[in-house]
Amino acid sequence: MMIDSILSVMNRKGDIPTDAELSEDVLSINCRKCSKVPDFRSPNCLRCMIHHISLRGNAERIRLRTSKDIELFGPAAEALCELAVFYGSAAPIHKNKDGRSCSECANSCSKLMEIAWSGFPDPNFDSARGRLMSFRPTDSRCNICIQKTYRALDQAEFGINNLKKRISVESARTGGI
Repeated sequence: MMIDSILSVMNRKGDIPTDAELSEDVLSINCRKCSKVPDFRSPNCLRCMIHHISLRGNAERIRLRTSKDIELFGPAAEALCELAVFYGSAAPIHKNKDGRSCSECANSCSKLMEIAWSGFPDPNFDSARGRLMSFRPTDSRCNICIQKTYRALDQAEFGINNLKKRISVESARTGGI
């Protein structure tokens, strides 16, 4: 009887831990299921944190849940939250007259942003722009999407360059972030 009650509690959907949870000003990311060792300095870990921040929202503290939790706060958490804004700057998806959506296009904003962010922590905006320059639009909606994508790439690159400058100044002033 005791085993049945334990199993029923374990099988409830609400009791299964989520990948990330935002409560108050703390974003807790469950790293226990990840095959990589949590290291907030690694590009994979940074990309994962930025992805979860862009989905859940900004937080003053970012906690990586492992056997020994790691927590980021202060300027480091602020920088990650700012990066998440640029990461999530892909244009909305539109549907064409024939029912196709922009997400199916190899040159959609979200796919080009993936190309740019694949080089993280040093995003490759030039590669994404080069691919976009070689694209020949088929209709006016494509032209609108292209312009939004150029704008999103420009804003993300400008924002990241400003953030790098600010981090550099802060690091020089304090001896590290």
